[in-house]
Parts: sequence; structure tokens; C-alpha cells
Amino acid sequence: MTRWKSQTRIQAVLASFAFLAACGGSGSRISERTYPQGFSLKQPAGWTSKVVDKAYILVSSPEAAKEPAFLFVYPFFLKAPTPTAAWFEQNLGRLADFFPAAAIEKRQQLRAMPDEWAVKFNFNKGGTAYTGLALCSIFEQSGILYVAAARSDSFEKNRNALLAMLKSFRFGEPAAGQGTAAPRLQYVRFTDPSEQAFSLDVPQGWQVQGGTNRRAATDLVHSFQVISPDQRIVIQYNDPSIPAFTLPNQMLAYAGLREGSWYDSGYGVKLLINRYLPGGQFLAGYLQKNYAPRVEQFEFVSQNDRPDLAEDFNRIVASAQAYGVQVSEHVGEADFRFRRNGELYAGYGLAITMLSYVQASQASDWVVDKLLIFTGPESQADLAQEIYGHMLQTLQWNPQWLEAQSRTTMNVSQIVAQTNQMITQIIHDVHANRQGTIDRTSRRFSNAILGQTDVVNPETGETWKVEAGHNYYWGKPGTNVVAGTNTFTRPDIDFTPLKELK
Repeated sequence: MTRWKSQTRIQAVLASFAFLAACGGSGSRISERTYPQGFSLKQPAGWTSKVVDKAYILVSSPEAAKEPAFLFVYPFFLKAPTPTAAWFEQNLGRLADFFPAAAIEKRQQLRAMPDEWAVKFNFNKGGTAYTGLALCSIFEQSGILYVAAARSDSFEKNRNALLAMLKSFRFGEPAAGQGTAAPRLQYVRFTDPSEQAFSLDVPQGWQVQGGTNRRAATDLVHSFQVISPDQRIVIQYNDPSIPAFTLPNQMLAYAGLREGSWYDSGYGVKLLINRYLPGGQFLAGYLQKNYAPRVEQFEFVSQNDRPDLAEDFNRIVASAQAYGVQVSEHVGEADFRFRRNGELYAGYGLAITMLSYVQASQASDWVVDKLLIFTGPESQADLAQEIYGHMLQTLQWNPQWLEAQSRTTMNVSQIVAQTNQMITQIIHDVHANRQGTIDRTSRRFSNAILGQTDVVNPETGETWKVEAGHNYYWGKPGTNVVAGTNTFTRPDIDFTPLKELK
């Protein structure tokens, strides 16, 4: 349970900077600014404030300032209680975008409850030496970091003004409807230019490439890639450069063909001899090879095997058994992020690999049945998901093209259509889960800085926002009266227990 005591708590934290500064002020014209994201402060004319990556608040001097300086505010949550000094040392390096090559000069614990430390440190930004004063405070599993920083040769001159700005910092409720609504997209129809095998809706004005890539009479890949006009959102469906594979075996080894060699199976179909990689393993390797080298600070946020989805896909492809082929599919997904030109990007990938055993030839081959990836600025992750979902929902197969294929190929194409419908639902579910997590985090963040918590009546579903800091909460039926206690003791006989939302 978080128990920040509203503005009193915030002011107590900021007042701790007094140990570093004498009274003083700035001769610049100061005005109070309130920002719709939910904070306000008194700042000099020409200074700007913004929220970076939906996590950090950055208040900066004008770009042309002779003595550049900035303030940095970072509220955060922890999975488990952590000593403040340890958290600061572990995370200062992770904030390298703001404090490159940081080195701690001195530190001092201000109080034990909450655990607060003041730290003076130095860093190098754009070849210029900077000095920063930081206050980091952690209570249970919530914390906040404040930093006042300026060029080292002018830090003492600007210190008092910076700390005065920090002391004026206030949190409040964000304005309703925060965030700029994305412009309504118009879609146009894209048709496979190679064989007219499929068509789908794509955003008007976006770059589109792809189609049916036929490597042999029976070896083909349907793929497309869509890129936004500013090159920031990229949506990928399959990759024609990924070959079909066959498993290493004694017969191939006897012929001198080992893993990494190519095997011609006839009819122009060439298979790369490679051990089988289930969906999640293949996806991880593909992203490390094709995405990580081209971006900065690539990292996986989460990686999951999805046997629940594989079970559904295996039911769809079970019809292949009638042709003497035993088929099994494996599904893996990954959330990842990286930076490009200093901006934080988010990405999602899903890979389905299919292992087939052909009874007639007693050979085991495998392919990447589906590969979908979309990336974009974290602020536009919802837009990328929406576009991909729309594209897959509108993907259609040309009946004439299907008719021209053999019965087996036609059956496989119908399977493709069914799996695309399932993938659309997967993307929707992933987005819904992610959005639910974001909503919960936003609620917890707002509650933490305002000293509040949410409680619900389990029987009626009614909710209230009340002052945090109690172990138990009670509601009086038919009213909006809510009381908190530290022991499980009813305030009165007609109060019923409420449940605190985490």
C-alpha cells in the first residue's frame, strides 16, 4: 500500500533540499505554470517543461541560454522494497540519456523513514561538464527522484534558483482527455502485385511493398511491409528472405550435408539444414539479428511461449494429416523496446513455426509459418496495433488464385486465412492486457503523488477514492461515507468492509 501524504508529503521531500542551499533567488521574471499532465511549478520566462517517455518530467532552460540548466523529476514504483542508496546507484547509469557518464561525488542520508538520500554527482553532456544535486526518497514500494542540474562552471550561481523552482513543484490531477487524438486514418486497397493472390487495406499515403514471393513451384511466401510517411512506424508480415528448413539426419550427414548446408529436395525447392527452433526461440534470434544492430539500447521487455495459442493453431492445421503429413506448430511472442535518435520505441513480435513430418519420405521439414512484427514510438504503440489489426481483418484471398493451385495448396491457403483471424484476436488481447497495465500504473501513480487509494465494495461494485495510509477500509451502505482503520475493527455496526484496489 502506498502512503504518500498528499501535498504535505511532497513539500517535506522538497524541503530536504535546504541542507544544500542558502536562501536566495533569481532576478529573472518568474511565473507559475500549470501543465495538463498533472503538475505545476514556478519557472523563469523562456523555460520549457515536458513529459519524456511518459515517465520523466524535464524542465529545461532556453536552448540559447549561456548557462544551461534543467530540473528532472521521476516518480517510480518498485516490485519490492529497496534501500534508496542502492536504488540510486543501480539506476543512475540507466538514466544515461539525461546524465551521461555520471559519477557520484558525495552522498548523505537525510532521514530513515521515509528513506531519503541527497547526492551530489557530476556528468558530461555534449562534451561539457555538469553538476547535479539529487534527492531520492523511497517509502515501501513507491519513490520519487528530484534532480537540479547545471553546467559545472555556473552551477553555484544557479543553484538557489533551481532549488527554488523545485520547491515550487506541485503534483495534481491530470486534465481530462490528456493526449492528442491521432488523426483519423484513411485506407486504400493494396493488391499483391506479383500474383494477385491476396489484397488488404493499408493506410493511405504509407509506403507499401510485398506480395507473393514464389521461390519454387510449391515454395511460396506471402508477405508485406508498411511504413508510415515519417518512417517511424513499421509493420511487417512475414519475411521472404527466411528459407524453408529441414532437420539434420544421418542420411544427409552421410551425403556430406550437415547443419548450415543447403539441400535440394527436388522441384527447385532448396532447404537449409537447421535444427528446429520453436516460435519463441526463432523470434528472439530474428530480432537480435535484424533489429538490435540497427537501433540503440535494444532490450526485451518480456518473452513468452504460447502453448495455449499453439493448441488452437494445431487444430486448424490438423487437416494436413489426411495427406500423410504430421504437423505441429509452436508459438512465441515478445515485447521489446529500443531508442532511435534518442526517442523511446516499443515493439511487439509474434512467430509461429511449423514442424512437419512426411511419412512417404520420412523427412522432417520446418518453416516459419507466420512472422508479424510492428514497431513505433512508444507514444504511438496504440496506433500501430490498431493499424495492424485492421490490415489483418481486411486481408482476403483471391478465389481465382486459390482455384489455380493444387488441392493441397488450396487447403493450406484456407488455413492461412483462419490463422490470420486468430492472429488479429491475439493482437487485440495483447493490446487490451497492455492497456490494462498502463491504466493500473497511471491510477497508482496518481494515487501515490496525491496520497490517495481506491477502494471498492465487492458486493455492489461501487468505488471511492480516499486518503491512503490505513490497513482496512469500511463503507456505510447508502452513503458515500468511507472510514479507515489500522485494525480489522468496524467503525460502527452498520459499516461493511471494502477492498483496496491494487
